[in-house]
Amino acid sequence: MTLDQSRRWQSSIFIAAIAALIFTPLFLTEVYAGTNATSDFPTHAQWALDIKNGNPVPPYVMAHSAWQFLLLAFNIFLGFSIQHAELISILLCVAFAAGILGWWFWPAFSKANISLWQAVGIVLGISIAAPVSLLWFKDHAFYLGYVGIVSYHNPTIILLRPLALLQFIYALRGFTLPPPSKAEIFVAILLSLLSTFAKPNFAICLLPAIALIALFKIFRKETAHLTFLIFGFIAPTAMVLAWQFLMTYRGGDSSHVIFSAFGVMSTYSGYLLPKFLLSILFPLAVAILYWKQASHNLQLILAWLVFAFGSFFTYFLAESGPRFKDGNFTWSGEIALFVLFAVSTIFFLDIQKPSRICRLTAEALWFLQVAAGVIYYIFFTLHLLYIV
Repeated sequence: MTLDQSRRWQSSIFIAAIAALIFTPLFLTEVYAGTNATSDFPTHAQWALDIKNGNPVPPYVMAHSAWQFLLLAFNIFLGFSIQHAELISILLCVAFAAGILGWWFWPAFSKANISLWQAVGIVLGISIAAPVSLLWFKDHAFYLGYVGIVSYHNPTIILLRPLALLQFIYALRGFTLPPPSKAEIFVAILLSLLSTFAKPNFAICLLPAIALIALFKIFRKETAHLTFLIFGFIAPTAMVLAWQFLMTYRGGDSSHVIFSAFGVMSTYSGYLLPKFLLSILFPLAVAILYWKQASHNLQLILAWLVFAFGSFFTYFLAESGPRFKDGNFTWSGEIALFVLFAVSTIFFLDIQKPSRICRLTAEALWFLQVAAGVIYYIFFTLHLLYIV
């Protein structure tokens, strides 16, 4: 390992540790003070105990029960209580996602002469960024109606974050030289299986996006490693998705996937268009201000395609019956926007000699969404403590 590689790993581990420390107060409150009315943590913990004790668990839960099995691993093999296992697991997910961002961004950080503490700030900003809730004064909603970037009440979406980042990074290997090795194909398969089993919302966005880019590359006679894409992503993901669909909707379940244009989101808010724009201020500004460079950047194009599919699932698909208002397809928009926000940030860092006005505009909107995230972090923590 070279000195630069060693620094890269050390910096990533340091960033991961700081992220876990920053989010500890929130998740301490979430795990130990959250209730079924304010958090999904107690429900998921109970499902883990039901699996352990052989009690019936809803098929739609078993279909993506990676979180439950993670808790049981800490509970059974290390002797932690389910609550302690929840806290450790969620902080590991946060740390893992931050560490991946730190490792991924390292070349851009080095190129821009960004210090370690600046790097920490950028990664934490991405981790905490949120929609700008300017309409709070009209509907008193920090979260509902927006395309969220982070949701603290649901453990499975936090679990998905590091897996989605790794899956996205690996998907890009399908379009770059040299051809991926057998080991990389194996890792891609493993990531596809884990990510989809944890929560399928990112997989259903990534698959059509990489398929479109692959078709475009083939048409242009450019690099597209079909073996890697098919066997590393499409086949394993499709296999898990098919199993999940049968488990969820063919086992006597009263819910089905339906087309419902703005159906779920409109139950949350009546200001969907402005809230959509307030959710994507920074990525949208980067795409517009630097359109010439952005339109030729494969990483950013893939991220926007993933988000386009995530937005479609968020606004146009739903589950019929009792889970309609759960908005389980809205997680696709959230995880896709998290990845897009991260990719837009690294793209912005890499831009050579940006104009002063464009740079200041993009930076201001990035800080605005990060500030909104800080406010949401504080609001959510206080809300759990019944102060707000």
